[in-house]
Amino acid sequence: MLVRLVFLLAVLLLPVRALADDLLINHGNGITILGTPALPANFPHFPWVNPNAPKGGEVVLGELGTYDNFNPFILRGVGAFGMESAWVTQPGGAGSGSSVGHVWESLLTGSANEVATAYGHIAESIDYPADKMWIAFNMRPEATFSDGVPLTAEDVVWTFDTLLAHGRPSYKILLADVKDAVAENPHRVVFHFKSNENRELPLLVGGLPVLPRHFWEHRDFDQPLTEAPVGSGPYKVGSFELGRSITYVRDPNWWARDLPTAIGSNNFDRVKIDYFRDPTVTFEAFKAGDIDVRSENISRLWATAYNFPAVQKGQVIRQEIEHHLPAGTQGMMMNTRRAVFQDRRVRAAIVQMMDFQWLNKNLMYGAYKRLESWFTDTPLAATGMPDEAELALLEPFRDKLPPEVFTTPYTLPVTDGSGNDQALLRAAYDLLKQAGYAIKDGKMVDAGGKQLSFTILLSDPATERVTLPFAERMRKLGIDAQVRVVDSAQWIKQIESFDFDITTFVFPGSELPGGELRDIWECQSKDVQGSGNLAGACNPAIDDLVERIVKAPDRQTLYTAGRALDRVLLWNQFSIMEWYSNSFRMAWWDKFGHPDTPIREGFNFDYWWVDAAKQKALDAARRGQ
Repeated sequence: MLVRLVFLLAVLLLPVRALADDLLINHGNGITILGTPALPANFPHFPWVNPNAPKGGEVVLGELGTYDNFNPFILRGVGAFGMESAWVTQPGGAGSGSSVGHVWESLLTGSANEVATAYGHIAESIDYPADKMWIAFNMRPEATFSDGVPLTAEDVVWTFDTLLAHGRPSYKILLADVKDAVAENPHRVVFHFKSNENRELPLLVGGLPVLPRHFWEHRDFDQPLTEAPVGSGPYKVGSFELGRSITYVRDPNWWARDLPTAIGSNNFDRVKIDYFRDPTVTFEAFKAGDIDVRSENISRLWATAYNFPAVQKGQVIRQEIEHHLPAGTQGMMMNTRRAVFQDRRVRAAIVQMMDFQWLNKNLMYGAYKRLESWFTDTPLAATGMPDEAELALLEPFRDKLPPEVFTTPYTLPVTDGSGNDQALLRAAYDLLKQAGYAIKDGKMVDAGGKQLSFTILLSDPATERVTLPFAERMRKLGIDAQVRVVDSAQWIKQIESFDFDITTFVFPGSELPGGELRDIWECQSKDVQGSGNLAGACNPAIDDLVERIVKAPDRQTLYTAGRALDRVLLWNQFSIMEWYSNSFRMAWWDKFGHPDTPIREGFNFDYWWVDAAKQKALDAARRGQ
């Protein structure tokens, strides 16, 4: 009887298995959004790396601020540099980036030269059905954590559940369309989705860090971690002094060292991070050779300070490295949770006060271009008037939108660069009058006689020099604009709790944006501490357009929704837009080799190595100084 039952079950299951196999449309090692991965399933290594890059040497990097936590996945504490999430395959992003450390690995690893594309890393192959309601990752059985314990599907499921329950709020927002994660066997994990409309979910779940359940199950995940964690990546945490330094040590027995996604990368034996509280001291440490590599984000220093002897002798290389990434957005965000910024006309008046032409000419050596879109250098940037397709999306929300969305192309003021263009003041004054303000005794006051006042919160003292002239210009209109600089830890806490009036921000760019926009702009994130919704935005039109972007089935639909959203965000005047550049300003002591093949990212330190001959020559030259 038992034999007959087993045979009957086998017969019944055969057509089901055959049907499932027919439905599988992928059994490869790469996935992308709205396209096809560029590399074949059997690629030997990324084509932009040096597969024979030598291993060895040490690199020292400088970081401004402090740290007290080796668990970067929670709000509490300040995470150590290099311990960022392994969530490196953000849709539309640049790929793996240059975050040293690499303590935790993910199922997929991003491509440094493709848009929204990732390849199997912990995952050996990937399956998903035609309806795209789930994705399965078949994991490499050789994958282990740094303590030798096998890395299994149970660890993936535990990580997913733990990040949703205890991680930063952004995890819940970005992964809201994931139904569950199931370990079908020790080396196969399946993520089921609530719908097939969110095209980025495969990259999101595949890019999650995989954390060791056995390490955390006897620790409180909600608390900052002050001991070296168990990872699965090429580096382990070696020596460290909380708040002062940390050294990552390459694991020569790393399980993934010979994978196509790893060959040619992670070449340094040791990566040391030294922390500094003062940016001037940080720069002096680089000049002295105590720091090996520096990314320069201050145009004044780039133009005037890189003439020290080591540069003149060729011992320090300085180079502007072009990239082909979307510009992203940076600026000063106004917090509409504050009563003073709830009137759009007040926000518009403050936007008018930014004299970019004077700043760029006098303080930034003409190094930048003005940002005039939330999607600069992408097809999602709005231009001119909305077309018919955009109007179809905007019209249902006409009564919830600024009227200019339908009538006027958005532009920012262009001044004569004198620093005293009265047109800015007049335009701002007219807007404030419409909002019910008037000048009385030299102060801009509302109907109740209260002066218009706010504080601009900064974390980097270097940004004060471009912020103070902006604040001073507002004082000419009787606005009490103060500038306050705090240390990075305090700034993070105030930002996470939305305890600010205006603050600086940087949002990375993307050609194919998706779920990250939910965290930045939707109503659901407005009151979630730690979310990216710094503006406190909550508008049904914004929510609708973001969802259309997240669920767009093709590029044209995505671009139309993106341009419509851009108009809505711009005319809501949430931010004082700042500036951008299409290159990275890099300087380094001449001890490194690096691939010659240009990449979309422009610069990726993960693929550099210490050149022994250069190191020897540099050491000899420095001894002779």
